[in-house]
Amino acid sequence: MTMIEKLKLKSQKQFELIDITEQVKSAVSKSGLKNGTVTVFTPHTTASVRLNHNEPLLLQDLMKMLYRLVPIDENYSHDLFEIRTGIKANERSNGHAHVKAFLLGSSETVPVENGQMLLGDRQSIFFVELDGAREREAVVSVTDGG
Repeated sequence: MTMIEKLKLKSQKQFELIDITEQVKSAVSKSGLKNGTVTVFTPHTTASVRLNHNEPLLLQDLMKMLYRLVPIDENYSHDLFEIRTGIKANERSNGHAHVKAFLLGSSETVPVENGQMLLGDRQSIFFVELDGAREREAVVSVTDGG
């Protein structure tokens, strides 16, 4: 058995860590799953899904680290609209966001036992916005162990 639920999200900033743990817990509960896994995936190439501690200063540290590794003001070939092909009408200069998303990954999988996600005490599930503000989606797939 697999149940899919799509979470509608709205980011407010260019970079934002949105805690979606409760929405994912709700999807697991609705599914009736006792044992298996839940996978959270983003279908966007400028966003990510990650697990970490929801502590404001740590979230700030993560943002600073990502911007040091992949600065916005670097010259990204992806942003050379004059020579790139397949550009959409209102496309953004977001090469930096694509590179950050590539480094972070697009999904996380968490085991479920007795109807509960086996997250650590301080683990939360984050939708990581790297090119906001905009409407986004996270896909939650709940699958039994059989």
